[in-house]
Amino acid sequence: MNSVTRLNVDRSELCLVEQAARGERDARRELFERHREAAYRVALRITGRHEDALDVVQDSFIKAFERLGDFQRAAGFKTWLLRIVTNRALDLLRARKVRLAVPLDAGDDEPRFELPACNDAEQPGAELEYRELAERLRQAVESLPPEQRAVFALYALGEMTYGQIAEAVGVPIGTVMSRLYHARRRLHRLLEDLAPSEAKVEDR
Repeated sequence: MNSVTRLNVDRSELCLVEQAARGERDARRELFERHREAAYRVALRITGRHEDALDVVQDSFIKAFERLGDFQRAAGFKTWLLRIVTNRALDLLRARKVRLAVPLDAGDDEPRFELPACNDAEQPGAELEYRELAERLRQAVESLPPEQRAVFALYALGEMTYGQIAEAVGVPIGTVMSRLYHARRRLHRLLEDLAPSEAKVEDR
């Protein structure tokens, strides 16, 4: 297990981590540039606000750099960082009770819910319809329990395995799969009319 894990670790990134742990600014800047987008996307999906997401990312990187001595080198820095991001975002979500405004994503085996392209010149009133659909999406995702929302946010990133998500949120893989299943089922149930008609037929 450990030997396999080590093979999957980016050695160049481990060098950056070691340099960052010694306080080298260039190494910390490189780690930040590599992972800030993923960190922001997860934070935004959980908190729902651009400003809050930026605060979460900043706080998480500061905390990560301060705690590099605790980082297990056999693990991936990104997974470890996203665990910090997820915990910080959930803390902020619970504290401020912010509204969630995120794009939905689904696996290939699930019907996808997509907002139509809005072209005001060709479709009068399309902008209003688009906003109404967006509000429904926000309300649906907001209805998810925080723990399901966190797993959904990491899954929607599209770059993490169930194992990595489990490591990021600190729960067994089975729990991740269960939370994701219930989150996706709830969203699809609430937004069933937005799914393509053929997907509805197949899902029955």
